[in-house]
Amino acid sequence: GGFCKSDYQLPSVRCEVWQGWIYVTLNDDLPPVKEHLKELEALISHYHMENYVETFQEDHVWDCNWKILAENFMESYHLPMLHRGTVGPHSRLEEMECPPGLEAFNYHWITKEASLPIGNAHPDNQHLEGYWRKTTALLCLYPSHLITLTPGYFWYLILQPEGVGKVRIRYGGGLSPEFVNDPKGQEYMDELKVLLDKVNAEDRMGVESVMRGVSSPLAKPGHLSHLERPNFDFARYILKQVSRK
Repeated sequence: GGFCKSDYQLPSVRCEVWQGWIYVTLNDDLPPVKEHLKELEALISHYHMENYVETFQEDHVWDCNWKILAENFMESYHLPMLHRGTVGPHSRLEEMECPPGLEAFNYHWITKEASLPIGNAHPDNQHLEGYWRKTTALLCLYPSHLITLTPGYFWYLILQPEGVGKVRIRYGGGLSPEFVNDPKGQEYMDELKVLLDKVNAEDRMGVESVMRGVSSPLAKPGHLSHLERPNFDFARYILKQVSRK
């Protein structure tokens, strides 16, 4: 007679939504996500990312350290070569901007004419103007949420280390509502998946090769390009985390 169900309920977990993403934490002392990422929201709010529609999601495991994959994502210096079969020809180095990162994230921009219609703003898009209609934002939300946000589509990687030499990846993407609602919406979804699978395959070949390289006893760090500024910011973030007492 003394059993009370409310005394045996499952524990509650803090959950918040930001720009369409759901973030969960077991730490009740952290500031709200909206406060944590307010500088990033100011930079990208005009895309209206919260209205984009996810059209696919998959899980993969690659043979590389998670930090190598994160570093690969957050710099576009490699695009003209590693991705010369897909997005590389439309990603000119002189059109990349790599501003200094902030406490919770780093980012950079590429302004380009896309090879597919989904890479630029849809004609029905009324909220992006001027060069923003063909500008892509590449975002690294520390430590492991990576987003490519274009006027027409988005894709992302969420990284979960599996030891030193493997990383589990939640890989997904989708389209802006204008492309989803277009009469050719299904065709655009299919084009996006084909494109991103090819890009992902190129990246996997690259980062797994880098992993083999850095595992060599002769490997040593080199200089960074100005187009690798986000990598520098990421290294400083990692250093700060591992230096905490």
